Amino acid sequence: MNIGLYFGAFNPIHDGHLQVAIYAVNNSDLDKVWFVLTPQSPHKIDSTLIDFNHRYKMLEIVCKKHKNILPSDIEKNLPKPSYSISTLNYLKKENDINNYSLIIGDDNIKKLTTWKQYSEIIKNHKIYVYPRNNCKEKSKLTHENIYYLNAPIINVSASNIRKNILNKKTDNLKIDSKVLSYLINNNIKINI
Repeated sequence: MNIGLYFGAFNPIHDGHLQVAIYAVNNSDLDKVWFVLTPQSPHKIDSTLIDFNHRYKMLEIVCKKHKNILPSDIEKNLPKPSYSISTLNYLKKENDINNYSLIIGDDNIKKLTTWKQYSEIIKNHKIYVYPRNNCKEKSKLTHENIYYLNAPIINVSASNIRKNILNKKTDNLKIDSKVLSYLINNNIKINI
């Protein structure tokens, strides 16, 4: 099975994340997309993160509606910070019949050469790249395993969503209504 790993903080999961996953599973050779929830990114220490368990619950809420898109908490028990290569190696060791690919934004493909063991990632895994509106200059990185998706640019920002929730502006947030209810009903502390 071909599985696309969409790593992220999903703080919170929003419509943009979901649209990328839907596009990837419908317009590539991927059978499934996993939202891999990252406890801590090696490229940023973020004090604005909602508790991991709450972020995972919100992923579950969104993924219930999509049979080929699943939440994954695989990185919860792996060493921190979470390096993509470590997760990929762990998954391959646990289940080597699956092919694991990455789904990343074109802002991150430009930084790929700074990732831990990036040459091993690019050699052994396909990388599907989606366009981001905050990325003015497209990456010139090419490789037989890099595929640029012709997906629509989605203009959604998790930090703007958090700011609007904090300011009680909850109309047109571009998040699932059940995710918003979960945030409100559980009195989730929001930081920007």
